[in-house]
Amino acid sequence: MTERKDIGWRLENWARWATARGRRGADCMTGAICDSMRRSALGDVWSGIEVRAGIDAKDAARIQLAMPRVPIAQRVLLNWCYIEQARPEIVARKCGFPVKEFVERFRAAQAAVEDAADDLDSGNR
Repeated sequence: MTERKDIGWRLENWARWATARGRRGADCMTGAICDSMRRSALGDVWSGIEVRAGIDAKDAARIQLAMPRVPIAQRVLLNWCYIEQARPEIVARKCGFPVKEFVERFRAAQAAVEDAADDLDSGNR
């Protein structure tokens, strides 16, 4: 059994994976995975961005599958934090809540996506 990774690390990994797909040439997550598998099958493992950036594509795909199970407000917050890499005051303004609530809402969103990913892993659909 592999070591369980921190949700912060998993979301950072997901963000690197999600934003790197355009540079890999794929237009969708499935295409990015197929491109990666094709390169690997051809023995071109070291040229992929996943290797250089240390991306765990399998875990990132799990997080991507879990995202639709998370309430939209929390998905938006996570997008602003991880994909857009916005500062907390910007995230709070864009999401329409006071900055003093940022940490609580951020942690709740992280927990929601972690729970959704765990449900997928355990087969609860």
